[in-house]
Amino acid sequence: MHEITKEDIESLNDTDLRTLIGRLCEADLYALGDSTRHVSYGGKQDEKDGGIDVKVDATKIVENNGFILKNNTIFQVKKPSMTPSKIKSEMKNKDGSLKECILNLSKCNGAYIIVSSG
Repeated sequence: MHEITKEDIESLNDTDLRTLIGRLCEADLYALGDSTRHVSYGGKQDEKDGGIDVKVDATKIVENNGFILKNNTIFQVKKPSMTPSKIKSEMKNKDGSLKECILNLSKCNGAYIIVSSG
């Protein structure tokens, strides 16, 4: 088995990092007996996506069972290091309001996770 190092993760570009997160989500759902079709990711990495790079809408209870924290989880994938101020601005619209995807998650007890390889 190949051991993945910190350097391996840091060397991934944005697209490959998003793909890795998507595949980890698929693996978690598969291990729980849920379909991997509940994970969506892909497309142009720099496209305006409203804060969504990987989305999970699982049917099984996944809370505290692995990589996915809640049945409804959104992952925002970033290559650069994310300071607290960058995280706050990433979660808000230009007018200072929370992004719609985060508001929707709050209504369904979901989770918003920023993954940074920096």
